[in-house]
Amino acid sequence: MKRKNIIRILSLAAVVALLGCGCGNSKGGSQDAEDSEGAVSKKQTSKEGEEVKIPIIITTGANDAMDIQMKQVIEDFNEEYKGKYYMDVEYLAGAADDYRSKLKMLNASDSLPALIEVGAEPAFYDMLVENGRLVDVAPYLEADSEWKGQLMPQGIETFTRDDGKMYKIPPSGLQVCGMYYNKELFEKAGIETFPETWDDFWKACEQLKAAGIPALSLHTTETAWCPMLLATSYMGSTEEGQKFMSQQFPENFDDQEFKKSVEILKKEFEYTTSDAVGGTYALAANNFFSENTAMIANGPWMMSSLTDPDYATEGFADKVGYAKYPGDVMVGSIEQSGWCVTTDYGEDVIQGALAFMKYYTKPVYSTKRAVEVGELSSVVEFPQEEYEKLIPPMKDCVDASSDVETVLPSYQTKWDPVSQNDVFGREIPNLVSGSITVDEFIQLMNEGAAQYKQDLE
Repeated sequence: MKRKNIIRILSLAAVVALLGCGCGNSKGGSQDAEDSEGAVSKKQTSKEGEEVKIPIIITTGANDAMDIQMKQVIEDFNEEYKGKYYMDVEYLAGAADDYRSKLKMLNASDSLPALIEVGAEPAFYDMLVENGRLVDVAPYLEADSEWKGQLMPQGIETFTRDDGKMYKIPPSGLQVCGMYYNKELFEKAGIETFPETWDDFWKACEQLKAAGIPALSLHTTETAWCPMLLATSYMGSTEEGQKFMSQQFPENFDDQEFKKSVEILKKEFEYTTSDAVGGTYALAANNFFSENTAMIANGPWMMSSLTDPDYATEGFADKVGYAKYPGDVMVGSIEQSGWCVTTDYGEDVIQGALAFMKYYTKPVYSTKRAVEVGELSSVVEFPQEEYEKLIPPMKDCVDASSDVETVLPSYQTKWDPVSQNDVFGREIPNLVSGSITVDEFIQLMNEGAAQYKQDLE
């Protein structure tokens, strides 16, 4: 299914990500990191002949299709490796934010699970590497050509550091984010197709507003994921914006392209619900599923909820379209996928964790993820017969992902945690209310970046 285009798009994502190398993921490891293999060997191992338990945490609160599929893979793995390995799952009743908070708490007590996902926490990932808390998986991949062949070459290139080490396991595919929209609500407002330019996008928002329909599902907690996806996508439209988004942990946000994206962020809230400021992602998603709003920016992992009776009414998926952001842009980062093996366990657990990740990236599951959650692969063919079975918005997603001009990295993988967690949560409501100006917001972002740098020293 448009395999050449998929390879091109995945390569675009890798190229933009690699523009930012020189810090963050590409820097050389510390002495602690270099000694991580020694740290592993000192950990207590399971008794001989005993089934090896591999601790992992899976979230259950957001109806995330990736988590749902992970649960299925775990069940299959435990059945196939019964008596040898057992994925010991803690199910966390929460979403991504809750998962990240849990990991940080466990890290403080040296009790991380054997497998952790750190894609959206680049600063936390860097700290783990510096402290020797992650296993270098490069030697294991080099020794297993079958497994290496299941992974995207773009991911292998991106995750290989200057010293040749690799602490994140490369993915077998990539998801890119776009815009869900309700075609019936568009029709009520007299909008025929999803707008391709920013001028037309704002015109559509005005038409929806005139029809009494809030255009956008927004929220301000949890790094303001939905509104920030849309706002930052603007920077994919220009070379200067792409260059800014390629930086890892920028120290200066006083940039014209970033300023424009903040102006877009503020303007979004003119076309949303009254509960958006201070609201959660779950509330924003519910507004879309309840047809209170016409659009929500998000990734294809939300597709499964469109047909889930716990979230949507019967036939809702047929009303939904999925499109690129204005300017022919989508958002997706290879770095967003970041499974790592920790050094808190013995070699038997390490081997079990790696065996599971090889199992997880088998072509049968890569194809399943492509079909169910839009994770497209450059190494596994997307079957045409499976494409024909997709719900309409997932077909839109595959088509858009295969033919997009620019794939921009996600801000969550590029910006420091102080700016994202503290400044966003505290100051986006002030920006929206007019208590602070766009320039003042940018200054606060600079102060957040400076605070993060100071905290590292």
